[in-house]
Amino acid sequence: MALSVTTEDYLKIIHELTEYNGYASLAEISPILGTSRQSAYDEIGILVERNFVEKVDRGKYRLTLSGQREANKFLRKHRVAEILLWKGLGLKWSLLDDQAMGIEHGMTEEIIEKVCLKFGCQSCPHGNPIPSQDGEVELDQELNFEQLSLNEEYHVKRVIFETPPTLAFLEENRLFPDAVVKKIGEEEIEFEGQNVKIPKDILRSLTFASN
Repeated sequence: MALSVTTEDYLKIIHELTEYNGYASLAEISPILGTSRQSAYDEIGILVERNFVEKVDRGKYRLTLSGQREANKFLRKHRVAEILLWKGLGLKWSLLDDQAMGIEHGMTEEIIEKVCLKFGCQSCPHGNPIPSQDGEVELDQELNFEQLSLNEEYHVKRVIFETPPTLAFLEENRLFPDAVVKKIGEEEIEFEGQNVKIPKDILRSLTFASN
């Protein structure tokens, strides 16, 4: 049974916030989706009843296993839409997440297959893996910034929480997936011979892997 546009949007943002925070709160969900807190509460209540979402604390939620699978099916559409806009149309890297929202719900499996055949679909432009049609996804081993050792080389793996300011900052500093960096301070890296200070919220949006 196909999910509604609203359900897909909620599953996507709960997934992204949970990767970023460990949970998704009503206070974050409602402004991101441009709805009232009461509307978000009501919609999440429906998702809880459908066993897609579970409550972890007051006002805090995360996806169940079935909810994560359904979220992955939609993330497949979104991430392939980003590939199409990037490799097919040449849109700016920092605008892909926002622009993909305009076409993601209409991405049929036929379109997805053609995009993947033409451009490849290992990961989206922000480094996130493309789930299978059944909502399965494999993640490689990755680290957050706090886990990095000082003065050792790593590469940027993916952007787990794609806000416009985050993507704009990363694009301005050319910190795309596969960029090789060294941690030299609590909020500072060395990249291409330059020291770059990165706000904490942006660092928390990134994962890294050993180089």
